[in-house]
Amino acid sequence: MAYIWCEKNDAVGSWLAGLTPGCPVYLDTEFMRERTYWPELALVQVHDGQDIRLIDTTKITPQVLAPLFMNHTLVMHACSEDLEAIASFTGAYPAAIEDTQIAAALSGEDMQLGYQKIVQMLLGVELPKGATRTNWLKRPLSQEQLHYAEDDVKYLPEVTRLLRERLAGLGRLDWWREECERLLGQASREEQPEEAWRGVKGAGLLPDEARAVLSVLAPWRNRMARERNLPKSFVIKDAQLLDLARARRADRGMLADVGLHPKSIRRDGDALMALIEEGHSVAPPPPLPGPPDAREKKLAKTLRGKVGQIADEVGLKPDVLMRRRWLESLIRHPERVPEPLTGWREDVITKPLLELL
Repeated sequence: MAYIWCEKNDAVGSWLAGLTPGCPVYLDTEFMRERTYWPELALVQVHDGQDIRLIDTTKITPQVLAPLFMNHTLVMHACSEDLEAIASFTGAYPAAIEDTQIAAALSGEDMQLGYQKIVQMLLGVELPKGATRTNWLKRPLSQEQLHYAEDDVKYLPEVTRLLRERLAGLGRLDWWREECERLLGQASREEQPEEAWRGVKGAGLLPDEARAVLSVLAPWRNRMARERNLPKSFVIKDAQLLDLARARRADRGMLADVGLHPKSIRRDGDALMALIEEGHSVAPPPPLPGPPDAREKKLAKTLRGKVGQIADEVGLKPDVLMRRRWLESLIRHPERVPEPLTGWREDVITKPLLELL
């Protein structure tokens, strides 16, 4: 199957106008994110059931391409990062998705099964790895890049058909729909500023006063990263944030002592010193949960055994049924069931575990 290269708005608009409303499209993206906060969408590969189009998003405007994402179910493989790239390009997350990695997991395969492996497993086709690490924004794209991009969607309709048949035979199509809706909801959920400090590596080791300062610094760092379109570590590294949070004073000498570049101090010094002062006057957020105690470890071992037993019975990998953090949360707060343990998991795994708590 030969691909169609698309770099004209009119051609893309005419193609989209001719698609059956609501029909699924099989899609992948290529993007770059090495030196930016927001992923830069470079290419969208679309199989509409008949043809493959490689859409050059360095030339196509977001307004023209947005109906593709909003008016059709996007069938993708391991699509969490693709969703963010699409949202960065158009300003909105897609309306509906079907993720074939999730479908494979719900049919009994490994949770992180890659596209190349699943194509080989289901279709017996070996895909080259070639252009996985490449500059997708540079033009012109090489023949190797173009064929790699084409392969990413060439086999997706057949893979989807086979997985859908598996899930239908197992009575799990509703499970798949639920998990895809959950993934889309998680991807589109806005970051809460008051939770930003939790994402700083080492935050759980800070004492109360330093944690209070970090709770003020971390949202500022994240906001600056978004506004400047830079990785968070390009604004301030995690280790430097921790040093600032622990600091007993707020002056430019201290900013230099923690390793901030002179340019960063000139630009952000006043703001950082004010934030540190503010942090010393606010109440610290509750600490992160500590490691499990002896009772919790013993209970976790018992529950993991039950998870393994049920996983064998239903033909799923244990980590598809239960993640470690969900189990720890369930043990500590059985009255607050984590959201992923509702829905189809409630009867399959949650209720049997709660009976043991």
